[in-house]
Amino acid sequence: MKVKDLRACLPLLLMAFLLGYGLSLYYEGGRGYQVGSVTPYFCPEDHCSSVVISWISRANNSIDLAIYSFTHDDIGEALIGAFKRGVKVRVIMEERNVDKYSEYEKLVKAGVPVKLDDNSALMHNKFMVIDGKVVLTGSFNYTNSADKRNDENLVVIVSPQVASSYESEFNEMWSGIFGG
Repeated sequence: MKVKDLRACLPLLLMAFLLGYGLSLYYEGGRGYQVGSVTPYFCPEDHCSSVVISWISRANNSIDLAIYSFTHDDIGEALIGAFKRGVKVRVIMEERNVDKYSEYEKLVKAGVPVKLDDNSALMHNKFMVIDGKVVLTGSFNYTNSADKRNDENLVVIVSPQVASSYESEFNEMWSGIFGG
């Protein structure tokens, strides 16, 4: 085959590749990620807070967060930034972990809807659902200690089906049903 013939086929080959690749990606707002992917991260070596912030920055429609301990300023700022750009953000925090170091006051002051779990059992969840398609979960609390000192894990799951299960749990808690 001559070089001229290859050049003529190049646009067709490129289009076929992009179409095939595009079918395996979920695109929204110009950002793509592979549906069905499960990616583990380990702190402190994988800088879990950076992973969380990166996913918050990709959110287009909604972020629902259920978190046991939340004192990481940069993650708090990222959530407020998402809220200010029009993303629907809702946060549930364990009431016993709200103190002068937590992000609670900062989020509330910015207008982010935050509910506290005040039942007798600990709300020990650590998960975030983004746009009903992506789940971030694991042992990673949103704290500097978890990010820089503790041995923690964070798992990113890109699956509308898995996200739906987590979203259902979040909505139960949001409506006041904890542990039911």
